[in-house]
Amino acid sequence: MLMFDALVPVRAGAAAGAAAGAAAGGGVTKFSVDPDQAQKMIDGLRLAIEKLMDLQRKGNDLERLGAPGPDPVSEAAKNSVVRAASGAEGGYVWANIEAQKALEQTIKNIEKALAEYRGTDEAAEAAVKG
Repeated sequence: MLMFDALVPVRAGAAAGAAAGAAAGGGVTKFSVDPDQAQKMIDGLRLAIEKLMDLQRKGNDLERLGAPGPDPVSEAAKNSVVRAASGAEGGYVWANIEAQKALEQTIKNIEKALAEYRGTDEAAEAAVKG
């Protein structure tokens, strides 16, 4: 089995991280995958990043949302949606970007573990032939 670290995205504020039992900046989880299935996992993670990027664009559109009416309640509702969708810490776009970063790092970790596994496998094969 191929062992690698999968990153947990950064959490907004230390309280959220502590409540989830992780460091305030996110965390790391250990995973394993059959080396023959590693590329399939990488491809799936890349697809997930693409989907997150599409959703990020929709979140960015919400940041430019206008109030549905001229009244103060409509303006407050718009401000609430814009704040929740924003790229500011804790907003949807921010969380989406952090998730993308975590998936990208996880892909790098899988690729590194796979390269090390293949190197060990090749060294063992050479030793047997040697």
